[in-house]
Amino acid sequence: MALRTTVAGSWWPLPNHEADLGRYHAGELSAAEGEAVLNRAAAAAIAEQRALGLDEWTGGEYFTRNFIFHIHERLTGVEIDTPERKDPFDYDDMAHVRIIGEIAARRGLGYAEAFQRENQLPGGVGKAAVVGPIEVTVQGGDQLAEIQRQMKNLTTIVNRELRALADAGCPHVQLDAPALGIQVNIGLMTAKEAADIIAACLEGVTVRRSLPLCNGNMRGRPRSSVLTCAPWVEILQHLDGVIAVAHFEVKYYTQWLEREAFRQMPRSIELAAGLVDEANYWIEPVDKIRERAADWARVVGEERLWLSPSCGFGRHAARDVPVLRAKLENMMEAARTF
Repeated sequence: MALRTTVAGSWWPLPNHEADLGRYHAGELSAAEGEAVLNRAAAAAIAEQRALGLDEWTGGEYFTRNFIFHIHERLTGVEIDTPERKDPFDYDDMAHVRIIGEIAARRGLGYAEAFQRENQLPGGVGKAAVVGPIEVTVQGGDQLAEIQRQMKNLTTIVNRELRALADAGCPHVQLDAPALGIQVNIGLMTAKEAADIIAACLEGVTVRRSLPLCNGNMRGRPRSSVLTCAPWVEILQHLDGVIAVAHFEVKYYTQWLEREAFRQMPRSIELAAGLVDEANYWIEPVDKIRERAADWARVVGEERLWLSPSCGFGRHAARDVPVLRAKLENMMEAARTF
């Protein structure tokens, strides 16, 4: 049987659109000009994903800046005390914010707005993501006690955005919460605590729901000091009936060795196995992808397995489109010939 295929969120850079997108994010365009630029980029990304034959595709997330670097601009209750570096290299190059009051996002986070616009484009959009509550405050991540105090506000912000996506007709919503997986991996949070936050974010969201977890990726480097995935199974055990798809990074050899732990994953949850490493430069051969996919299928069953890159393509170190395209072409061939 052929395996189903999906992507994590952000699509790769579009050379013909990069200059205009740069002007949009620099605030140099009018509202109408910016919307036109975003529509052109999203339409190109949708067309590329559909041409590759993916079963699910996104609008490419071009309205965001480097996944989460823009988030503070949508918030009240924070102020910038260190500006973003012009050409970010590592996590400390994003803007740093100080939490000065109750955090809110009265205009929303922008994901539902983007879906409504992109879904009108040829091919539409069948899947859209919202970042998790830790990601919302990632630029102030050193203020742990205050973030914990603000967690109800943060989950409310995320929940409203997810509900808005569902109300706008998005059939599959995704809660991008890698920070929760990382905190479980390094012992800062229990699996039950992470699951409770995830469930609160998804409360009342009645469409198909998925949860991507990874260990971070900034120009090819992880954020976590522990590259594991087995502890995430316990998170899923608390989310039986809450999420439909676990979209997990499983690209590392150490994670492949842990696959037997996934026999304990609830039967109600499917696995989108992030086998293809979007962060490196080696193009995984078709037979290697197929071999690893077979190993995971023996654990969770072919009927519950999807193939996917391990994270979004917008964070690739060199933003090397030919390499990224070759990776996806090989993944699609492995899925078709499984």
